[in-house]
Amino acid sequence: MARPRRFRRISQEPQIRCFKPERDDIDNLDSIEILIDEFEAIRLRDYHDIQQKRSAEIMGVSQPTFHRILNSARKKIADALINGNPLVIVGRGHLITYECKDCGFEWQHPHKEYEKCPDCASSNIIQVEEEYSSESEEFLLQRRSYGGRGVGAGPPTVCRCPNCGYESPKELAVPCSNTKCPKCETPLCGDD
Repeated sequence: MARPRRFRRISQEPQIRCFKPERDDIDNLDSIEILIDEFEAIRLRDYHDIQQKRSAEIMGVSQPTFHRILNSARKKIADALINGNPLVIVGRGHLITYECKDCGFEWQHPHKEYEKCPDCASSNIIQVEEEYSSESEEFLLQRRSYGGRGVGAGPPTVCRCPNCGYESPKELAVPCSNTKCPKCETPLCGDD
């Protein structure tokens, strides 16, 4: 029996989901589908030039799994470029979107139900929405990009120690509580 597929963290939703070549016979071509996790692997490794080991950590997968995802995405992109096929970014899986009303952190997960914010441990969280695409008849695997919903929206930009006041910049897709203060070893909290 196959092992269940591990959830892959997606830090940024694609702004454009379809690329089409300039051809007259475009309607006769089969489109090549890139999964959202393949898009994320390309974005982290090739676009942002983040090393493979760190990219795998950001996505929450092992390094060999990240390598397989990245190779699959590169082959599909090469096929689309060489053969002139349309390229479509699709997602799979059912996601629940959560938002912390105290720190503004937003996250999604396809299976787990949350009672506390993974960033600040507050229980003041709400379920925001479930995304569905009627075109593809499947749920899209998406994660909101940060900001853009008003004053104070989005995650904190600074992680602060509640004991000694030490501050460090917030790392994208990594909760502040995963980082310990170098002075007193206390988990950091989100703070602006």
